[in-house]
Amino acid sequence: MNFIMPDISTTTPTNLALEQSPTNGIERTVEHTLEPVVEPESTKISLSVGASYTKPMWYFAMPSNKLKRGKMVSKTILEEPLLIGRDENGVIFALRDVCPHQGIPLTKGNYNGKEIECCFHGWRFNNEGTCTAIPSLLEDQEFNVCSIKTKNYICVEDQGCIWIYFGDKTANLADISAYIPRAPGLKENNFSKTITTLRIPTHIDYAVLALIDTSHVPYVHKSWWWRSSRNMKRKEKKYVPSGNGWTMVRHHPSKHSHIFKLIGDLIETEISFRLPGCRIEHITVGGKTLLSGITTLTAVDELTTELNHTTYWTIPWIAPFIRPIINYFVHTFLSQDLEIATAQAPILAKRPNLILTIKDSGTPGAWYFKLKQVWMEAHAQNRPFKNPIKESILRWWT
Repeated sequence: MNFIMPDISTTTPTNLALEQSPTNGIERTVEHTLEPVVEPESTKISLSVGASYTKPMWYFAMPSNKLKRGKMVSKTILEEPLLIGRDENGVIFALRDVCPHQGIPLTKGNYNGKEIECCFHGWRFNNEGTCTAIPSLLEDQEFNVCSIKTKNYICVEDQGCIWIYFGDKTANLADISAYIPRAPGLKENNFSKTITTLRIPTHIDYAVLALIDTSHVPYVHKSWWWRSSRNMKRKEKKYVPSGNGWTMVRHHPSKHSHIFKLIGDLIETEISFRLPGCRIEHITVGGKTLLSGITTLTAVDELTTELNHTTYWTIPWIAPFIRPIINYFVHTFLSQDLEIATAQAPILAKRPNLILTIKDSGTPGAWYFKLKQVWMEAHAQNRPFKNPIKESILRWWT
C-alpha cells in the first residue's frame, strides 16, 4: 500500500487523486495537469495510507482533571498498552502497562502514590518503571531487582491536558516540547475549558482527512442554525506553513450560517493544523481571545482513533452560560461526523479504490500525507525537519 506524493514544494494546486487498490493500497498520484510525479529516493520512507503512525510525536492522552493524585489509568495509544499515573505530589508519569514478570497489566494492581504493586505476584515498581521489590525472594537469595524495568515515556501537562511522547526517551525536552500543539491566546492557567471525547472507528489517517476537509460541512452538518448545501458559496483562503503543519490566516468567518450572519462582522478566526492530527481554532473579538479550541486525534489502533475536542475561554464568569451552549454545538457536530465515520468503517476495511484528495478543497489532505512523510524521513535521517508546505491560496465551493 505504498503511495507517491507529488512535490508540493514546487507544483501549483491541481486536481489530485490518490489511487488505492485492494492489493497494493495507495500506489501512485494522478496529476491531471500532466506535471511529473516525483519518484521517492531509495532513502525516503514509503508510507501506507491507513497502516502507519506518525513518529516521533506527541499524542494527546487525556484531560488532566481525569487523573487524580495517587491514581493510575489504563490507555492504549498507537497499539501500546499504557499506564498513566499521578503520584502523591501531583507529578504525572507514563509506563508500559505490562508487568515484565508474566505479562499482567500493572493497572490491575494497586498504587499508593509511590509504588505500583502487581496483582499477580506482588512485584513492586516505582514511577520510573524500575522494580523495587520481589516479595517471594528470601533474604539469602541475591537478585538485582533494580535490573527489571518496564518502559517509561516522556509526558507533560499543558493547558489542562496530558501529552505523551512516542519517540527517543533521551530527546531534549526543551527541543521536542516546541511541537506540543497548543491552543493560542491563553494566559497561563487563566482559562476555563470543556472537553468532549469520542471514538472514531477508522485509522487516524482517515480521521485526519475528515478533520481537515473543507467541503463536507454543508452536507454532513445539517442543522437549522448552520449552513445548507442549498446555500453554497465560493471560498478563497490563504494558507501559510507553520510548525509541523499549516495555518489558514486570520479572517472573518463566512456569513452563510445563521450564527455568523449575526456576529460575523465582529469576530475573526484563525485555523491551524499540526501533526499528528490536531486542528486548532482561535476566535477573537477586537484582537482579544473569545474562544480557543483544539481538536486532537490519537491513534488507538489501526481501526480506532480517539478524538478529544477542547474548547477554552478566558472570561471566567461566562462559564455557567457558555459551557452548555458549547457542549451542545460540539456534540451535534461530532455526532454527525461520527455517523459518517461509522458508515465508512466497513467499506474502508475492504481497501477499495479511493480518490482521497481533490484540489483545491482536498489539498490539505495531500499536505498531511506529505508532512507525515517528510517528518518521519527527517528523524530517520537525523536531520532537521523542514516544512514542505508553501504559501498558497486555495479556492473551493462550500
